Amino acid sequence: MAESTTINREDLVSKLLQLGGLLRTPQIDGAGPLIHLNLTLAQLRIVLLLNEMGVTSMSPLASKLGITPSACTALVDKLVRSGLVARSAYPSDRRVVRCSLTEKGQALAERLQRRSPFERQEFLDGLTDDELMVVVQAVTIAQRGMVDSRTDHNGHANT
Repeated sequence: MAESTTINREDLVSKLLQLGGLLRTPQIDGAGPLIHLNLTLAQLRIVLLLNEMGVTSMSPLASKLGITPSACTALVDKLVRSGLVARSAYPSDRRVVRCSLTEKGQALAERLQRRSPFERQEFLDGLTDDELMVVVQAVTIAQRGMVDSRTDHNGHANT
């Protein structure tokens, strides 16, 4: 604990905010971490964009992602099969396909946007410098344990 006098509060807060994000393992309906969804980062971005944009067609979605509409369609296909996105035809032009999040997709978007308590400034403001140092140490140990549990003693990923 002697370190608490040599490390300033701002550095501790910064470290904790960084570590807090590493500890985040969102779960959906208790089904387990996001890795079990088997979604790509691009598909997760689509979920977040649809949550932000609401019902939208492929072209604006593809434009936001910087990809072609056909590439966007391929990504959305998997989200539809996963029950996260619903498709519907535009009433006045059936060639236009609109996408929206299902309830399951909305739940996922909410989980993705949640922050760990360690990432909230108001949580950190209520701690003394010594308490903050203890939390940083605990989160560092927890993060190291998470990494250790994902690899064997040779550094290879556990499957």
